[in-house]
Parts: sequence; C-alpha cells; structure tokens
Amino acid sequence: MNYKEIYSNFIELIFEEHNKDIEATISYINTNQAKIYEWKPEFKEAKRHLTSGEKNDIIWKIITPF
Repeated sequence: MNYKEIYSNFIELIFEEHNKDIEATISYINTNQAKIYEWKPEFKEAKRHLTSGEKNDIIWKIITPF
C-alpha cells in the first residue's frame, strides 16, 4: 500500500466513525495524535511523506460526495 492509500483509508475510517463530520474528524485526529501514531505508525509515516496539497486532495475526495 502506498502513502496516499494509507492516509486516505485512515481518514475515511475516522470520517465514517464521526458520522461524516469533517470538523469532528479533524478534531479527533489532532486531539489523539500521539495515540494514533502509536496505534497506526504507518499513518504517521504517510502523513510525514505527503505534502499539504496531497493531504488536502485526499480529504477533498473523501468529503465532496456530501
């Protein structure tokens, strides 16, 4: 799996768990960043390797159907 897929899959999972609320998703990730990095080290690696633009594109693709 590549970095974009890892990042996308995790963001989409959290987005679904927070009832498709992007604000709650971002807040959850920011608040629990240390725990997430321990739980999902591949997400930390993906987040580090992707540019802000790439991350924004991934998030945009996840939220645009709504």
